[in-house]
Amino acid sequence: MMPFSMFLALQPRLQDAWTLSNTASGWISSAYFTGYMLAVPVLGGLTDRIDARRVWLGACALAGLGSLGFAVLADGIWSAVLLQLVTGAGLAGTYMPGLKVITDRLAATPRPRHVAFYTTSFTIGSSLSFWIIGSLESAVSWRAAVALTAAGPLAGCLLVWLVLRAVPVSPQAHASPGVHVTAVLRSSDSLRYVIGYSAHVWELFALRAWVVPFLVFCQEWRGAAPPVSVTTLAAMVSLVGVPSSLAGAELTSQAPRRRIIIAVMVTSIIASLLVMPAAFGSWWLLILAVCGYSAFISADSAALTSGIVAVAPAASRGTAMAIYSTLGFAAASAGTFAVGLTLDLLGGQSVKSWTVAFMIMSVPNLVGAYAIRRVTS
Repeated sequence: MMPFSMFLALQPRLQDAWTLSNTASGWISSAYFTGYMLAVPVLGGLTDRIDARRVWLGACALAGLGSLGFAVLADGIWSAVLLQLVTGAGLAGTYMPGLKVITDRLAATPRPRHVAFYTTSFTIGSSLSFWIIGSLESAVSWRAAVALTAAGPLAGCLLVWLVLRAVPVSPQAHASPGVHVTAVLRSSDSLRYVIGYSAHVWELFALRAWVVPFLVFCQEWRGAAPPVSVTTLAAMVSLVGVPSSLAGAELTSQAPRRRIIIAVMVTSIIASLLVMPAAFGSWWLLILAVCGYSAFISADSAALTSGIVAVAPAASRGTAMAIYSTLGFAAASAGTFAVGLTLDLLGGQSVKSWTVAFMIMSVPNLVGAYAIRRVTS
């Protein structure tokens, strides 16, 4: 996860250095999720036919190479887009396939609490990525900072290769990919969780992609620096998702998963509308509002993922998670781009344009909540 924010944490600086519009920055940010979206149907589906560990190892190495390439070769929109695509493809073979690596080595379907611990590792890693790159950038050049992030996936690759042993695949592993896809598409509840997750990921990554430019805008608009650096604040905004996701997972053991997810999505819409008004108050009020919004976004993360694991056909679980991730990260790419386009269409970054941008982030939750409301199992 260390390369996750190699553009996001540096976006204000690179936007100036490469004279990028907000829309162009949105293209570069969304390219990471597009790379994920394009690769995950192949890599995720492959985990139903071969040991997911093999997929994970190759993809992790690809993520490391992509970040090294960005550090050495990126010098404008198209080179940055290409290398973001490559690094995002690396994530495609590690995130959901990583969950498959775990479930293949468990005797029973994992409980929401177990899924929460796994999904929060994504949040911890992406948060540390903001903080590490921001800290390194102040000590070395941005290219050196990005190059050093390649150590993360390469070290992870070595660790998994040494610690985890190969496991035999299911007897149904030799079934054609179409059999697995058909099984998932016939599962109505699986598709409803896919829609819910797409709404969730649109909002999650739209915020993470644009939180640094938003905080920089607030700093310039207010004429005062925040109490800590912008990249540290971005890491804080992401990290609040860890306890929030764990709490959401625990709540699903006390109340129906469907009810928890719907309540979180509706509350998240309300929280998004409070961010810009909070900017008129103190820095601490604004930080509280952004962190609160981030917490509500993340609160249903583990509940959604444990839901798809629970309702998907057991023999086609890898394909189900591939479809889940493909459409989810397509939404992530679209949401990230939509925010940049909104800012440009409304004349650049301003109080008005950011108010609308936060509405754009959260409104898909209405669709997600409706889909989850129709889940039957």
